[in-house]
Amino acid sequence: MKMSKRRKGRESSDDSSADVSISLEKALETFLLAQDAAALSRMTYRDYRCVIGLFLRYMAETHGYTAVHQVTEEDVLEWLAHFHSTPSRKGRPYSSRSIETYSRDVAVFFHWLVEHRYLEVNPMEQIKKPKVDKPLIRVFTEDELARLDAACERAPKGKALTPDERKALAARDRAFLWLLLSTGVRLSEACGLLFSDIDWENGMIYVRGKGAKERRVPIGKVARQHLNTYIRYWRGEPAASSDEHVFLGAYGDPLTPGAGQRIFSRLKQVSGITDKRVSAHTCRHWFAVNCIKRGMPSTVLQGLLGHERLEMILSLIHI
Repeated sequence: MKMSKRRKGRESSDDSSADVSISLEKALETFLLAQDAAALSRMTYRDYRCVIGLFLRYMAETHGYTAVHQVTEEDVLEWLAHFHSTPSRKGRPYSSRSIETYSRDVAVFFHWLVEHRYLEVNPMEQIKKPKVDKPLIRVFTEDELARLDAACERAPKGKALTPDERKALAARDRAFLWLLLSTGVRLSEACGLLFSDIDWENGMIYVRGKGAKERRVPIGKVARQHLNTYIRYWRGEPAASSDEHVFLGAYGDPLTPGAGQRIFSRLKQVSGITDKRVSAHTCRHWFAVNCIKRGMPSTVLQGLLGHERLEMILSLIHI
């Protein structure tokens, strides 16, 4: 039987075939293209690009590799080990959770390359996932919630902001804070909220989560009140007249996750909360813990939070 040149190349024992000598750059480019085509969430896409790019740069700079088939199991273990002795960009040691995430992302990359015949041997096939420490994540107390709410107010500082601008930013930050506490949505999901996603009559919001999956989440009375106040009186005009994003930055552009993180950095500083993380993710933990305390089944909570696996819900809860 006559075979195509491509099939002959794959069945050949010659290691110089194009499929197993794909360059580091081309491998990453092709992998990311496939993730984009599969409608992967933008956050996961950025994580893959960052982590796998970091890994491939290490292989190129440390070992001089140019192709993915040159990477060995020992090389991967060396890369993971160096995080234990190398400080992060913030000058702190890498957490066990970060190292586990890096390992998982690179493992997905190699698995995809083997599955699609760009690589014959997976160097991570026998590598176990790094052990992750599970520290107790402390959620907000009632007193701390009151302090965070009060911290949304903007104290006068020179002539940087007018009184109305301070009130507008305070209304936005308060609505943003209570939306996260009331729904447990991710930071990126809150930033991406559109007017068409809000069902005022039924007290629900539609959330587009990871993998372009949509879910309905109820929003509490307090959050609805703050959201309504912000939208009706203080949101202002968007930079683009057709922009439907609910939360806007200082110049009328959609609020970005980076700007959302800066809101929490400010709330932490003003509230004086120093013994725990003040972030959107802590709001998500607070929501999950309080749902369980009120008797909500784990499977229902799983749907509200947009997690595919129940194990991820259990990892959020430390009661």
